Order: sequence, then C-alpha cells, then structure tokens
Amino acid sequence: MTRKKSVLVVVAHADDLEFTCGGTVARMTREFGFDVYEYILTDNARGSYRLDAEELIAVSAEEAQRAGEILGLKEVRLEGYTDGDLDQVPMHVLRGQVMAMCREVKADIVISWDPFAPDEDHPDHRAIGMATYEAASFCGNPKFHPEHAHEPYPVTEAYWIAKNPWRAEKYVDITSTIDTKIEALLAHDCQMVLTVDALRREAEVLGVNLTALLDGGEDAHRAIIAQGVRDHFSKLGAKIGVEYAELLRYQPLSMLSTMLGPEAVPPSI
Repeated sequence: MTRKKSVLVVVAHADDLEFTCGGTVARMTREFGFDVYEYILTDNARGSYRLDAEELIAVSAEEAQRAGEILGLKEVRLEGYTDGDLDQVPMHVLRGQVMAMCREVKADIVISWDPFAPDEDHPDHRAIGMATYEAASFCGNPKFHPEHAHEPYPVTEAYWIAKNPWRAEKYVDITSTIDTKIEALLAHDCQMVLTVDALRREAEVLGVNLTALLDGGEDAHRAIIAQGVRDHFSKLGAKIGVEYAELLRYQPLSMLSTMLGPEAVPPSI
C-alpha cells in the first residue's frame, strides 16, 4: 500500500495547478489520501481585461480558496508578489521561501513548472520553476537556511508541469477526476473570462469569425473552457488507452534512487 505522503504544488498563478495537473492532484487527495498544499507566488493582478488590479487580487484569492476546497487541498497559501514580475525577485529569496514551505509541510513531493521546458514564455513560470528545483534539491541540507523555523526535510520526488512538456513520460489517468478538474478550474471565473477575452481579441486582430463560439451568453466561457479541457486531455488519454490523462515529467530527487536504481524507490503515483 502506498504510504501517505505530503505534496507541495508551487505555482505562479491561481489557475496554474488546475489547468495542468488538477486531475492528478484530485487523485492524490481522493484516492491516495496524500496531504496536498498549494503555494501561489503572485497576486494575479494582471489576470483580467475587465477588473482593476485591487478588485482582481481579492476576487482571485477567493476563487483560489474555493478551487482548493474542490480539490481537497489541505491549504492554499498566497505569497502576493506582483503578477508578471516574479523574475525580478532575487532567486535566492524565492528559493528560500519555497524551501521554507517545503520544510514546513514536510514535502515528500513537489509539483511545479518545469524549469527546463522549451517554449515557456512566461517569466513567472520560469522563475518559480527554477526556484522550486533548487529548493527541493537542497531542502534536506541543514547548511541551507539554518534560520528557518522548521527542520530540514529531504524532498524525494518532483513532478514537473509545462505548456510544452519536455522529456515528459509520466501519463496519469485522470478519467475518474476529469469532472473535478474542470469544476476546480471553472472556480477561477475571472481567469476563465480572461482566457475567452484573449481569444476574442486575437480573433479580431486575425479577422477570424468566432461569433458562433464566443457569443453564447454571459456564461459561454464556462462551456468553452470545459470543452477545451476535455478535448485536450482526451488526446493525451488516447496515447495510453484511457479516456483522459495528464502528462508530467517525473524526476526522482532521492540519492537512494541514484545509488540503488529507480526500481528500489518507485514513483509515488
């Protein structure tokens, strides 16, 4: 039987988890009984064409908490750095904050943006991916940040998410949790409205007629997002013969895996 583990998902924005690995996280909480924590580093202040920054920050934070409840997370913590400027925060500061969180929740597993994925255009994703990689790699070393309130704790596994997965081979069957993934994603209503607004603007610039798709009423964005998610993750599922799947890059961080081989320390999922 799989040992109960602690998982820390470190992301830049409030909907990053749900888009990329919401089905996997829902399985972790529901089927594996893992304790899953989410650490969101920015305030999402640039995540709307409609709301001003102050209102958006408050609304997005509320929606993130609601999405966390749907997924069964133990905690959703927001750090509040300015959206879009995470690369301006010194790397050692980000690394230290992520390491402190890893130690606090005794994270066996981290999930974050892949620091080596190609075609990653968002500076926030690149910054937090590398900070998490470094923090997780040295979390068990007492010489790193001895001032932390919690004892060093070795993170032993990483699952990396990406828009364009690089060397990713870990397909996770999310057929049982696709509905939960979509429900949690749609809880980020302001972010979903932003996604559809961006599609509208692109269509206008390119002269593409998307009237039938985008003019379905005030709640049209919900149906568009839900169908888009089903279409995308069904294609991944087809690759392993299931209805829906998510794709991540698995990386063992345990020295035992290096010494004894991957068979000795198998992945948790």
